[in-house]
Amino acid sequence: MSRIPPEFEVIVPEYRTAQYPADKRDSSRLLLVDRGNGLVEDIGTFRSLVEQVDGDLIVVNETRVLPANVTGHRPGGGEVSLLFLTTDGSSIDSGGEVSVLIKPGRRLRPELRISLPAGAALRLLGKDSEGRWRGIWSSGDGDESFLPWLERHGAPPLPPYIKRKPEALDVQRYQTTYARRAGSVAAPTAGLHFTRRLFNELEARRCDIVKLTLDVGLGTFIPIRTDELARHRMHEERYHIPAQTAESINHARLSGRRVTVVGTTVVRALEDAANEKLPLTGGERVADLFIHPPYNFKVVDRLLTNFHRPDSTLLQLVAAFIGWDLLNLAYQTALDEGYRFYSYGDAMLII
Repeated sequence: MSRIPPEFEVIVPEYRTAQYPADKRDSSRLLLVDRGNGLVEDIGTFRSLVEQVDGDLIVVNETRVLPANVTGHRPGGGEVSLLFLTTDGSSIDSGGEVSVLIKPGRRLRPELRISLPAGAALRLLGKDSEGRWRGIWSSGDGDESFLPWLERHGAPPLPPYIKRKPEALDVQRYQTTYARRAGSVAAPTAGLHFTRRLFNELEARRCDIVKLTLDVGLGTFIPIRTDELARHRMHEERYHIPAQTAESINHARLSGRRVTVVGTTVVRALEDAANEKLPLTGGERVADLFIHPPYNFKVVDRLLTNFHRPDSTLLQLVAAFIGWDLLNLAYQTALDEGYRFYSYGDAMLII
Protein backbone atom coordinates (compact mmCIF):
# COMPACT_ATOMS: atom_id res chain seq x y z
CA MET A 1 0.00 0.00 0.00
CA SER A 2 1.47 3.34 -1.02
CA ARG A 3 1.65 6.28 1.36
CA ILE A 4 -0.22 9.50 0.58
CA PRO A 5 1.33 12.22 2.76
CA PRO A 6 -1.23 13.59 5.25
CA GLU A 7 0.05 17.11 4.49
CA PHE A 8 -1.09 16.80 0.86
CA GLU A 9 -4.74 17.87 0.76
CA VAL A 10 -5.52 17.82 -2.97
CA ILE A 11 -7.22 14.91 -4.72
CA VAL A 12 -6.15 14.61 -8.36
CA PRO A 13 -8.73 12.51 -10.26
CA GLU A 14 -7.29 9.75 -12.42
CA TYR A 15 -8.89 11.24 -15.53
CA ARG A 16 -6.64 14.28 -15.18
CA THR A 17 -3.57 12.12 -15.87
CA ALA A 18 -2.28 13.08 -19.33
CA GLN A 19 -2.35 10.02 -21.56
CA TYR A 20 -0.74 11.83 -24.51
CA PRO A 21 1.60 14.81 -24.81
CA ALA A 22 0.41 18.25 -25.87
CA ASP A 23 0.17 18.79 -29.64
CA LYS A 24 3.42 20.76 -29.55
CA ARG A 25 6.09 20.49 -26.88
CA ASP A 26 6.02 24.14 -25.85
CA SER A 27 2.23 24.47 -26.08
CA SER A 28 1.80 22.76 -22.71
CA ARG A 29 0.76 25.09 -19.89
CA LEU A 30 2.90 26.74 -17.23
CA LEU A 31 2.02 27.62 -13.65
CA LEU A 32 4.10 30.25 -11.87
CA VAL A 33 4.64 29.60 -8.16
CA ASP A 34 6.22 32.50 -6.28
CA ARG A 35 7.75 31.51 -2.94
CA GLY A 36 8.41 35.14 -2.05
CA ASN A 37 4.78 36.28 -1.94
CA GLY A 38 3.01 32.92 -1.81
CA LEU A 39 1.14 33.56 -5.08
CA VAL A 40 0.28 31.03 -7.78
CA GLU A 41 -0.64 32.10 -11.30
CA ASP A 42 -1.43 30.50 -14.65
CA ILE A 43 0.86 32.34 -17.09
CA GLY A 44 -0.20 30.64 -20.32
CA THR A 45 1.82 28.26 -22.43
CA PHE A 46 5.29 26.93 -21.69
CA ARG A 47 6.73 29.51 -24.06
CA SER A 48 6.08 32.07 -21.30
CA LEU A 49 9.11 30.61 -19.51
CA VAL A 50 11.48 32.93 -21.39
CA GLU A 51 9.93 35.98 -19.72
CA GLN A 52 10.54 34.60 -16.23
CA VAL A 53 14.16 33.42 -16.30
CA ASP A 54 15.93 36.36 -17.92
CA GLY A 55 19.69 36.01 -17.40
CA ASP A 56 19.50 32.79 -15.39
CA LEU A 57 21.91 29.88 -15.55
CA ILE A 58 19.73 26.93 -16.61
CA VAL A 59 20.77 23.35 -15.85
CA VAL A 60 19.28 20.42 -17.79
CA ASN A 61 19.64 16.62 -17.69
CA GLU A 62 20.74 15.27 -21.05
CA THR A 63 20.14 11.60 -20.28
CA ARG A 64 18.49 9.59 -23.06
CA VAL A 65 15.68 7.15 -22.35
CA LEU A 66 16.37 3.61 -23.50
CA PRO A 67 13.57 1.74 -25.31
CA ALA A 68 13.52 -0.61 -22.32
CA ASN A 69 10.01 -2.04 -22.78
CA VAL A 70 9.96 -5.35 -24.68
CA THR A 71 7.21 -7.88 -25.34
CA GLY A 72 8.10 -11.54 -24.79
CA HIS A 73 6.36 -14.89 -24.61
CA ARG A 74 6.32 -17.73 -22.10
CA PRO A 75 6.95 -21.31 -23.26
CA GLY A 76 3.20 -21.82 -23.62
CA GLY A 77 2.81 -18.71 -25.78
CA GLY A 78 1.43 -16.33 -23.16
CA GLU A 79 2.50 -12.71 -23.62
CA VAL A 80 4.52 -10.88 -20.99
CA SER A 81 5.80 -7.31 -20.79
CA LEU A 82 9.42 -6.81 -19.77
CA LEU A 83 11.02 -3.63 -18.47
CA PHE A 84 14.79 -4.00 -18.70
CA LEU A 85 16.51 -2.18 -15.85
CA THR A 86 20.06 -2.80 -17.02
CA THR A 87 20.81 0.64 -18.39
CA ASP A 88 24.57 0.24 -18.70
CA GLY A 89 24.26 -2.48 -21.31
CA SER A 90 27.09 -1.48 -23.62
CA SER A 91 29.35 -4.25 -22.32
CA ILE A 92 26.72 -7.03 -22.22
CA ASP A 93 27.07 -9.67 -24.90
CA SER A 94 25.04 -12.80 -25.49
CA GLY A 95 25.13 -14.80 -22.27
CA GLY A 96 25.34 -11.72 -20.05
CA GLU A 97 23.23 -11.07 -16.96
CA VAL A 98 20.48 -8.44 -16.94
CA SER A 99 17.89 -7.11 -14.49
CA VAL A 100 14.23 -6.90 -15.50
CA LEU A 101 10.66 -6.41 -14.27
CA ILE A 102 8.12 -8.79 -15.81
CA LYS A 103 4.33 -8.48 -15.95
CA PRO A 104 2.23 -10.46 -15.37
CA GLY A 105 4.48 -12.08 -12.81
CA ARG A 106 2.45 -15.17 -12.02
CA ARG A 107 3.86 -18.62 -12.82
CA LEU A 108 7.37 -17.27 -13.33
CA ARG A 109 10.17 -19.39 -11.86
CA PRO A 110 13.93 -19.78 -12.10
CA GLU A 111 15.17 -21.48 -15.29
CA LEU A 112 12.02 -20.45 -17.20
CA ARG A 113 12.92 -19.36 -20.73
CA ILE A 114 11.13 -16.32 -22.18
CA SER A 115 11.23 -15.87 -25.94
CA LEU A 116 12.12 -12.37 -27.14
CA PRO A 117 12.11 -10.60 -30.55
CA ALA A 118 14.57 -11.63 -33.29
CA GLY A 119 15.24 -15.02 -31.73
CA ALA A 120 16.66 -13.62 -28.48
CA ALA A 121 15.76 -15.19 -25.15
CA LEU A 122 15.88 -14.60 -21.40
CA ARG A 123 16.58 -17.42 -18.94
CA LEU A 124 15.39 -16.47 -15.48
CA LEU A 125 17.72 -16.93 -12.52
CA GLY A 126 15.93 -15.52 -9.48
CA LYS A 127 13.83 -12.66 -8.10
CA ASP A 128 14.71 -10.20 -5.35
CA SER A 129 12.46 -8.81 -2.61
CA GLU A 130 11.41 -5.86 -4.81
CA GLY A 131 10.23 -8.01 -7.71
CA ARG A 132 13.22 -7.62 -10.00
CA TRP A 133 14.31 -10.71 -11.90
CA ARG A 134 17.90 -11.54 -12.75
CA GLY A 135 18.29 -13.37 -16.01
CA ILE A 136 20.70 -14.45 -18.71
CA TRP A 137 20.03 -12.69 -22.00
CA SER A 138 21.06 -14.42 -25.22
CA SER A 139 20.86 -13.06 -28.75
CA GLY A 140 19.32 -14.88 -31.66
CA ASP A 141 22.51 -15.23 -33.67
CA GLY A 142 24.99 -15.14 -30.80
CA ASP A 143 26.81 -12.10 -32.17
CA GLU A 144 24.59 -9.12 -31.33
CA SER A 145 25.18 -7.27 -28.05
CA PHE A 146 22.36 -6.40 -25.66
CA LEU A 147 22.17 -2.63 -26.16
CA PRO A 148 21.94 -2.64 -30.01
CA TRP A 149 19.31 -5.38 -29.74
CA LEU A 150 17.30 -3.32 -27.23
CA GLU A 151 17.54 -0.20 -29.41
CA ARG A 152 16.10 -2.16 -32.36
CA HIS A 153 13.34 -4.10 -30.62
CA GLY A 154 12.35 -2.14 -27.50
CA ALA A 155 9.69 0.51 -27.02
CA PRO A 156 9.58 3.61 -24.79
CA PRO A 157 9.03 2.62 -21.13
CA LEU A 158 5.92 4.68 -20.42
CA PRO A 159 5.03 4.98 -16.72
CA PRO A 160 2.29 2.68 -15.38
CA TYR A 161 -0.26 5.50 -14.99
CA ILE A 162 -0.30 5.98 -18.78
CA LYS A 163 -2.91 3.36 -19.54
CA ARG A 164 -2.00 2.47 -23.10
CA LYS A 165 0.73 0.73 -25.01
CA PRO A 166 3.60 2.77 -26.48
CA GLU A 167 2.91 4.22 -29.91
CA ALA A 168 5.09 5.64 -32.67
CA LEU A 169 4.75 9.21 -31.36
CA ASP A 170 6.25 8.20 -28.00
CA VAL A 171 9.62 7.43 -29.61
CA GLN A 172 10.11 11.17 -30.09
CA ARG A 173 7.88 12.70 -27.43
CA TYR A 174 8.99 10.58 -24.45
CA GLN A 175 12.48 11.93 -25.03
CA THR A 176 13.90 15.42 -24.61
CA THR A 177 15.12 17.22 -27.72
CA TYR A 178 18.60 17.47 -26.17
CA ALA A 179 18.91 13.84 -24.96
CA ARG A 180 22.40 12.51 -25.64
CA ARG A 181 23.70 9.90 -23.18
CA ALA A 182 21.64 6.69 -23.14
CA GLY A 183 20.94 5.25 -19.71
CA SER A 184 17.45 5.98 -18.33
CA VAL A 185 14.28 3.91 -17.97
CA ALA A 186 12.14 7.02 -17.44
CA ALA A 187 12.23 10.48 -18.96
CA PRO A 188 13.29 13.62 -17.07
CA THR A 189 9.83 14.94 -17.81
CA ALA A 190 10.32 18.66 -17.09
CA GLY A 191 12.60 18.73 -20.11
CA LEU A 192 9.98 17.33 -22.50
CA HIS A 193 8.55 20.83 -23.10
CA PHE A 194 11.69 22.36 -24.61
CA THR A 195 12.25 22.99 -28.31
CA ARG A 196 15.31 24.23 -30.15
CA ARG A 197 13.51 27.48 -30.84
CA LEU A 198 12.81 27.96 -27.14
CA PHE A 199 16.48 27.43 -26.29
CA ASN A 200 17.39 30.07 -28.87
CA GLU A 201 14.96 32.51 -27.23
CA LEU A 202 16.42 31.77 -23.79
CA GLU A 203 19.94 32.41 -25.03
CA ALA A 204 18.74 35.69 -26.55
CA ARG A 205 17.58 36.60 -23.04
CA ARG A 206 21.14 36.14 -21.72
CA CYS A 207 20.47 32.68 -20.30
CA ASP A 208 23.24 30.10 -20.42
CA ILE A 209 22.33 26.42 -20.73
CA VAL A 210 24.59 23.86 -19.03
CA LYS A 211 24.15 20.11 -18.86
CA LEU A 212 24.64 17.14 -16.62
CA THR A 213 23.47 13.53 -16.77
CA LEU A 214 21.51 11.57 -14.19
CA ASP A 215 20.26 8.21 -15.40
CA VAL A 216 16.70 7.81 -14.15
CA GLY A 217 16.19 4.34 -12.73
CA LEU A 218 13.55 2.16 -11.14
CA GLY A 219 13.25 4.40 -8.10
CA THR A 220 11.15 6.90 -10.03
CA PHE A 221 8.35 4.30 -10.29
CA ILE A 222 8.42 3.12 -6.69
CA PRO A 223 5.92 4.83 -4.35
CA ILE A 224 6.59 5.53 -0.69
CA ARG A 225 5.10 2.71 1.37
CA THR A 226 6.51 3.40 4.83
CA ASP A 227 4.85 5.64 7.42
CA GLU A 228 8.25 6.97 8.45
CA LEU A 229 9.99 8.75 5.56
CA ALA A 230 13.40 7.92 6.99
CA ARG A 231 12.68 4.23 6.40
CA HIS A 232 12.07 4.64 2.67
CA ARG A 233 15.09 3.38 0.76
CA MET A 234 15.99 5.30 -2.37
CA HIS A 235 17.46 3.41 -5.31
CA GLU A 236 20.87 4.50 -6.42
CA GLU A 237 21.14 6.49 -9.65
CA ARG A 238 24.43 7.33 -11.28
CA TYR A 239 25.11 10.85 -12.47
CA HIS A 240 27.86 12.81 -14.18
CA ILE A 241 28.54 16.52 -13.76
CA PRO A 242 30.97 17.88 -16.36
CA ALA A 243 33.71 20.09 -14.93
CA GLN A 244 32.50 23.02 -17.05
CA THR A 245 28.98 22.71 -15.61
CA ALA A 246 30.34 22.65 -12.06
CA GLU A 247 32.46 25.75 -12.78
CA SER A 248 29.49 27.61 -14.27
CA ILE A 249 27.32 26.87 -11.23
CA ASN A 250 30.08 27.84 -8.79
CA HIS A 251 30.60 31.14 -10.63
CA ALA A 252 26.84 31.82 -10.64
CA ARG A 253 26.64 31.29 -6.88
CA LEU A 254 29.56 33.62 -6.25
CA SER A 255 28.22 36.35 -8.54
CA GLY A 256 24.62 36.18 -7.34
CA ARG A 257 23.27 34.78 -10.61
CA ARG A 258 20.17 32.62 -10.25
CA VAL A 259 20.48 28.89 -10.90
CA THR A 260 17.31 27.50 -12.48
CA VAL A 261 17.18 23.71 -12.71
CA VAL A 262 15.02 21.73 -15.10
CA GLY A 263 13.47 18.87 -13.21
CA THR A 264 13.86 16.96 -9.97
CA THR A 265 16.61 14.76 -11.46
CA VAL A 266 18.87 17.80 -11.80
CA VAL A 267 18.04 18.84 -8.22
CA ARG A 268 18.98 15.39 -6.96
CA ALA A 269 22.32 15.34 -8.80
CA LEU A 270 23.35 18.85 -7.75
CA GLU A 271 22.27 18.54 -4.13
CA ASP A 272 23.93 15.13 -3.79
CA ALA A 273 27.18 16.59 -5.14
CA ALA A 274 26.82 19.67 -2.92
CA ASN A 275 26.35 17.51 0.18
CA GLU A 276 29.69 15.91 -0.65
CA LYS A 277 31.61 19.10 -1.38
CA LEU A 278 31.19 22.80 -2.07
CA PRO A 279 32.19 24.41 -4.33
CA LEU A 280 30.98 21.76 -6.77
CA THR A 281 33.44 19.57 -8.60
CA GLY A 282 32.88 17.63 -11.79
CA GLY A 283 32.87 13.86 -11.98
CA GLU A 284 30.82 10.68 -11.90
CA ARG A 285 29.00 9.70 -8.71
CA VAL A 286 26.04 7.68 -7.43
CA ALA A 287 23.11 9.35 -5.69
CA ASP A 288 20.85 7.75 -3.10
CA LEU A 289 19.68 11.07 -1.65
CA PHE A 290 16.03 11.29 -0.55
CA ILE A 291 15.04 14.95 -0.31
CA HIS A 292 12.00 15.61 1.86
CA PRO A 293 10.92 18.33 4.33
CA PRO A 294 12.81 19.79 6.06
CA TYR A 295 15.81 20.20 3.76
CA ASN A 296 18.30 23.01 3.23
CA PHE A 297 18.91 23.46 -0.50
CA LYS A 298 22.50 24.42 -1.24
CA VAL A 299 22.58 25.04 -5.00
CA VAL A 300 19.08 25.39 -6.46
CA ASP A 301 17.42 28.83 -6.67
CA ARG A 302 14.52 28.05 -9.00
CA LEU A 303 12.88 24.81 -10.06
CA LEU A 304 11.00 23.93 -13.23
CA THR A 305 9.07 20.71 -12.73
CA ASN A 306 6.05 18.73 -13.86
CA PHE A 307 3.37 17.68 -11.38
CA HIS A 308 4.05 14.47 -9.46
CA ARG A 309 2.06 11.61 -8.00
CA PRO A 310 1.05 12.13 -4.34
CA ASP A 311 2.80 8.94 -3.17
CA SER A 312 6.10 9.71 -4.93
CA THR A 313 9.46 10.79 -3.57
CA LEU A 314 9.39 13.56 -6.17
CA LEU A 315 6.42 15.26 -4.50
CA GLN A 316 8.35 15.21 -1.23
CA LEU A 317 11.26 16.96 -2.96
CA VAL A 318 9.00 19.74 -4.26
CA ALA A 319 7.38 20.07 -0.82
CA ALA A 320 10.85 20.52 0.67
CA PHE A 321 11.46 23.34 -1.81
CA ILE A 322 8.20 25.31 -1.37
CA GLY A 323 6.41 23.98 1.72
CA TRP A 324 3.16 22.00 1.92
CA ASP A 325 0.82 25.02 2.03
CA LEU A 326 2.11 26.49 -1.21
CA LEU A 327 2.30 23.06 -2.80
CA ASN A 328 -1.36 22.42 -2.01
CA LEU A 329 -2.29 25.83 -3.43
CA ALA A 330 -0.31 25.12 -6.61
CA TYR A 331 -1.97 21.74 -7.19
CA GLN A 332 -5.46 23.05 -6.44
CA THR A 333 -4.93 25.99 -8.80
CA ALA A 334 -3.73 23.63 -11.52
CA LEU A 335 -6.84 21.51 -11.05
CA ASP A 336 -9.13 24.54 -11.15
CA GLU A 337 -7.41 25.84 -14.30
CA GLY A 338 -7.76 22.54 -16.17
CA TYR A 339 -4.12 21.52 -16.14
CA ARG A 340 -3.02 18.04 -17.20
CA PHE A 341 -0.91 16.01 -14.77
CA TYR A 342 2.24 13.89 -14.55
CA SER A 343 4.75 12.78 -17.21
CA TYR A 344 2.94 14.04 -20.31
CA GLY A 345 1.21 16.84 -18.41
CA ASP A 346 1.82 20.52 -17.80
CA ALA A 347 4.57 22.19 -15.75
CA MET A 348 5.20 24.71 -13.01
CA LEU A 349 8.04 27.15 -12.51
CA ILE A 350 8.88 27.77 -8.85
CA ILE A 351 10.68 31.06 -8.27
